[in-house]
Amino acid sequence: MPSASVQPSPCDVPAGPVLHVTLPQAAVTALWRGHVVEAIKLVCVEQNIGLKEAKEQVEAYVQTQPVLRNQIVQAHADAREGLFRWLIFFLVGGAGLFFFLA
Repeated sequence: MPSASVQPSPCDVPAGPVLHVTLPQAAVTALWRGHVVEAIKLVCVEQNIGLKEAKEQVEAYVQTQPVLRNQIVQAHADAREGLFRWLIFFLVGGAGLFFFLA
């Protein structure tokens, strides 16, 4: 018997267990508002588990929701961009203030 018929093809081997993660409704609402830390805290309190386990559950849930994942990534990108703009504003303002006072 050829060895190819004994071993399953790579397409037939499952990539890993499919996780069906359910979160409390308050945590899901917090995630949709972009409050990931709040969602982790809510899962921790409502399910009486540690922060690490709550974080893993929230991350697993976000991975199963592509629209939510994209929204969170976009919110983080917007926050970084806003922070960068404020940093530039303060640096330019500080340089201008130093120029006029010196």
